[in-house]
Amino acid sequence: MSESNTGDAAEKSTGLSRHLTLPGAVSLAVTIVVGSGALVLPGVAYQHSGRSALWAWIISAAIVVPLLVIFARLGAAYPSAGGVAGFVQAAFGRRAAGGVELLLVGTFSFGLPAIALTGGHYMTGLFGLDGKFAWIGALCLMAVALGLNMLGIRLSARVQTVLAIVLTIGLLAAGLVGLLGGGAHVHLPDAHPSSLRAGLTSVGTVFFAFTGWEMLSFTAEEYRNPRRDFPRAVAVSFVVVTGVYLVLALGVQTQLSRSDSSLDGAPVQEMVSRVLGGVTGYAVAALGVLIIMANLVGALMGSSRLVMSSAREGLLPKPLSRISAPSGIPRTAVVVCFLTFSAVGVISGTGLVSLGGLLAVAGKNFYLIYLLSVVAYLRLFPKRWERIFGSVVLLVLLGVTVTFGIWQIVYAAVLFGAGTWLVHWRGSRRSRLAPTESPEVGAVADLGDTGEPIRTDAG
Repeated sequence: MSESNTGDAAEKSTGLSRHLTLPGAVSLAVTIVVGSGALVLPGVAYQHSGRSALWAWIISAAIVVPLLVIFARLGAAYPSAGGVAGFVQAAFGRRAAGGVELLLVGTFSFGLPAIALTGGHYMTGLFGLDGKFAWIGALCLMAVALGLNMLGIRLSARVQTVLAIVLTIGLLAAGLVGLLGGGAHVHLPDAHPSSLRAGLTSVGTVFFAFTGWEMLSFTAEEYRNPRRDFPRAVAVSFVVVTGVYLVLALGVQTQLSRSDSSLDGAPVQEMVSRVLGGVTGYAVAALGVLIIMANLVGALMGSSRLVMSSAREGLLPKPLSRISAPSGIPRTAVVVCFLTFSAVGVISGTGLVSLGGLLAVAGKNFYLIYLLSVVAYLRLFPKRWERIFGSVVLLVLLGVTVTFGIWQIVYAAVLFGAGTWLVHWRGSRRSRLAPTESPEVGAVADLGDTGEPIRTDAG
């Protein structure tokens, strides 16, 4: 094989194909973001905060707007398969990025099994099975997501477009049924500071429903025109997602009481059944399964890109960075993610960890990841108005984190610290071996954050 052919093969093994256009990106964003959050969290938040829970949805939406502005600018300026970790790497270097990568892996390991288990609950409702078998349904949905990811990117994109349309129309219809169905419960929160404070306590949990755009960032390397289309995809999908959530939350609070046993399982299905009868409840269960399947396809795609990028950068084992030709898919990373998330789902299915617990931990971790994106923005965009805007957003985010439990902060800090230490340890080990061993061709250790040789003052 000639030298030029060898170079071409190496390029194919490390680069993702650029195939995403705006319609496909918007569809992918909607199906990634809308999932278990739409199907479960209206009930979980209502159970926790009563009718004040609506404030949690409104506050979360308000918080996420400036975050998405920041996020869209970062994604357009620094598109990579590393997503948020790529933003942090551009701002603070490889060691900090390693901490974010491990934090993201730990977050996905809770968040994706929670998504799958939510789908499993809807499957048990659809087939009239006991809820204790939800983990079996979760594994089935994960297997479908694995199959679609392995078949090819273009096929997956077409499926996501169709599913985005179906789930948006279906969920809006379900929410309107609940909202206009003549429920006896008072569903609007009081316009009083105490009601606002009660809603604020559910923001950390509800925020999980507004996560997913960070997943979209892991696909930025696959956009045909990321600078133009990434911000547009974020904006359009936000409008769609927020409208769906508010209608669903109002519908659940209208039809169900705070003590209803279905609030932490399948509240949307129960809401529609109360108004239209059991047959339509089955239709909602089928819609829920479809939504979760679409959600898992996109989430597995995003998480595998993170794992592939982290392996390419040297944190995770190098075989995970391989991209299969000619499909352009990191199939090894996809399979490893599938196996990891499935194992956590099975463990949770045994009752050791509740679905609500998985959602709460993942939601708050995602919140902290957004916070790190803002910190990176402050470093990368130095204009005065950008600094003021970013500082205000950061202060607001820090204010909400005081509602998080100490163990949540400890969990995130341990993951971040372990990632930074691992990058430092691997770098030190390579330095010790350098006098006697030749570095690998293309080794990440020889490159800086942008692919250039590391400066002596890089730390």
